[in-house]
Amino acid sequence: MAPVKPAMMSSSERRGLVVGLALVVLLVSGMQDPLIVRTLAAVEAQDQVDILLVLDNDYGGNVPPIITIFERYGWNVTTTGLYATLYSCAYLSESMEVDILIPEIGDVTVFDAVSVMPGESHDGLRANQTALDLIRDAMSENLVVSAWCKAVRVLATADVIDGKNITGSSEFESEYVAAGATFNELVPPVIDGNLVTGVRSRFYRDEMCQAIATVLGFYEPDPPALDSIDLTPEQGITGANLSLEVHLSDATAVYMATVKVFELNASGLKASDVQVLHLWLDPVGDAGDYGVTITPLDVGNYTIDVYAWDTFMNEVEYAYAHNFTVREPPTTSSSGTPLSALILPLGVTAAAGVVIVIVAIVRRR
Repeated sequence: MAPVKPAMMSSSERRGLVVGLALVVLLVSGMQDPLIVRTLAAVEAQDQVDILLVLDNDYGGNVPPIITIFERYGWNVTTTGLYATLYSCAYLSESMEVDILIPEIGDVTVFDAVSVMPGESHDGLRANQTALDLIRDAMSENLVVSAWCKAVRVLATADVIDGKNITGSSEFESEYVAAGATFNELVPPVIDGNLVTGVRSRFYRDEMCQAIATVLGFYEPDPPALDSIDLTPEQGITGANLSLEVHLSDATAVYMATVKVFELNASGLKASDVQVLHLWLDPVGDAGDYGVTITPLDVGNYTIDVYAWDTFMNEVEYAYAHNFTVREPPTTSSSGTPLSALILPLGVTAAAGVVIVIVAIVRRR
């Protein structure tokens, strides 16, 4: 169990007050290629965010992927609850050891955000005064407070949604209204000041995390920029590898990148929608530098498309980013002498019917 973090600058001092009312619809461009899998690559967030995840028994099946998203952002994730071991809903059928118990949190302002995770009922949190005080303190200290689906009930019980626009599980609409909130049914995440509420945790999972990041001032919608692309050698020959290096930059961080190699037709357009190669770009050297080896290709003209995602899965495609040609190996030397004339037999050894010819290449000066 992790110890309580030492005292540090409060969240409001670091982040400033977040005010105003907004109904936010955050749309994430879907991945068009099923080969794209989220694999951790060079996640280097520009700012560290400390987020406290509050869980109860019967926590929801969406909790693990939500944690994965926050970690992809590069955030420091701390889990808490009323018990050292919490058990998930039947759908997930697993348990979790929390990092710290709720009563052990002396100062909630060491965190930037507090998020009540989805679950079945949240009866334990709603019946515990210490847990409710934690939520009230977070709201009063202007931390970014969020709740997922049925977890909005905890906010209602803590009496922190009076006058707020919210969403959440419609099953408990009467509780939200009784707590003074204006309820919006089946909408994307709703931001009202420092409060973020969401529903349909699986469907709006990315949007909810992005809404939290928006209030923190961390979210940015721009995809990575392709700064440069270099191929070595500039033109290829059959049977030889090519080395590709690209430089990508992003306001937060580049999460992953791939390239597709397409053959070109006589008009300089892609001969087919089906790529010849689809390769991951691996981080190399300095931050933003990525590279991959392109294996030997047949004779022809080719183009390279670059695809990149940032930590928020903002996606971009750079089509026809680099064109190149692959030719047959040369048949004459630079002086015009046929290469075959430069291959001299050195000897022939015969044994048991096997002939081995040893040759050497004589360099012409």
